[in-house]
Amino acid sequence: MAKFVINKSDIVHNYNCTSHKTDALVIPTLKADCYGLGALEVMKLLHAECGVNTVAVSRLEEAVELCAQSCDILLLSCYHDSAVLSTLIEKDIIFAVDSIGQARRASALALEQNKVARVHIKIDTGFGRFGFMPGNLPEIKEVYRLEGLRVCGIFSHFSSAFASESVTDKQFDTFMGVLEKLKESGIEVGLRHIANSSATFRSDKYHLDAVRIGSALLGRLPMRVDAPLKRVGRFEAEIADIRTLKKGSNIGYGNVFALKQDTRVAVLCTGSADGVLIKKDYDTFRVMDILRYGFGVFKMLFSDNRLKVTVNGKPTRAVGRVALTHTMVDVTGIDCACGDKAVIDISPLYVSSKVEREYI
Repeated sequence: MAKFVINKSDIVHNYNCTSHKTDALVIPTLKADCYGLGALEVMKLLHAECGVNTVAVSRLEEAVELCAQSCDILLLSCYHDSAVLSTLIEKDIIFAVDSIGQARRASALALEQNKVARVHIKIDTGFGRFGFMPGNLPEIKEVYRLEGLRVCGIFSHFSSAFASESVTDKQFDTFMGVLEKLKESGIEVGLRHIANSSATFRSDKYHLDAVRIGSALLGRLPMRVDAPLKRVGRFEAEIADIRTLKKGSNIGYGNVFALKQDTRVAVLCTGSADGVLIKKDYDTFRVMDILRYGFGVFKMLFSDNRLKVTVNGKPTRAVGRVALTHTMVDVTGIDCACGDKAVIDISPLYVSSKVEREYI
C-alpha cells in the first residue's frame, strides 16, 4: 500500500517564508489540485492558519470546486464561451479578460443577471498564452468603462523568471509601460501582479501589489533561493516481501539488471502507476537545450542513476527497472521487515490522484 504524507505545518512554513520576503499580498496558486497537495485542503489550511482570503486557480473546474468556500477565487485562464462566463458570474468567481469581445460579452451577461462581475485584465508581455497585446490600449481602457464589470486588477505572467533575468526584466518593463499609460489616462488599474514563485524570490522589484505562488508552497522551486523552504510531501510504500537473491540473478523486466553480489531485496507494492519515476519529458526546441539534454544522458554513463529510496532512515537504491506496480530495493545491511515503510522522494505533481493523501 502506498500513500503520500503531507505535513501541513510545512505548507504554512513555506507560505510564511514567502510572506516575509514581500510586503505585497501573497496569493496561493492552487492549480492542478495545488500541484498534487489537494487544493481544497490547502485553501482551508491557509485561510485558517495564515488568514488567506484570495487564491488563484487555472481552470474552470478548479474554480467551481472551490468557490463555495471561504476565499475569493481568481481564475487566471481566459474563457470566452458564454455559458462558462455566465457560470463564473453566477458563482461570483473573479475571472480574467483578454479581449474586448470577451469583456463585452461578460458585461452583457452580468447585466442580464443584475450583477457586477469582478475581473482582472490579462496582458500578454511575452508568454503567448492569453492577454491583450500591450499596444491595444484603446480596448484595454474600454474594459474599465463597461457596465456590469468591475476591474479589480491587472496582471501578466513571466515565462522565464527561474532562468533569465534579462527576459524577465523585458516582460516587466512592458507590463509597467502599459500600467503607466493607463495611469496617465486617469485610470485606477486595480491590483497589479506579475510575479510567480521564482520572480518573488529573484527580486522584490517584481512584487508590485501582489505575488502569485505555487511551487514555493511545495518548497520545490526550479532555482536556488535564499530562504529555508521545506520540500512538502513524503511518498511511502510498505515492504511486501524480503528475499535474498544470488549474485547474477535477474531483477525485473527485460533482463537488463543482474545483481553483482548476493543481495537482500525488498519488494515494494508501488511503481509507475502511482507516480514512481514519472517525470516530464523533454519539450524544448533550441539546439542548446538538445545539447544540454545530450550531455545529461552522457553523464549517466558515469553515475548511479538508480532510484533513491530510504528504508528505516537508511539511504539505498532501487534495483532493476521500476515496474507498473512493483519496485525492488536493495536492503542489504538494513534492519527492516515486511510492513516497514520505504520512502521515495516524488514531486506531489506526479503522484497519482488514486494514492491516498494523509495530512499530519
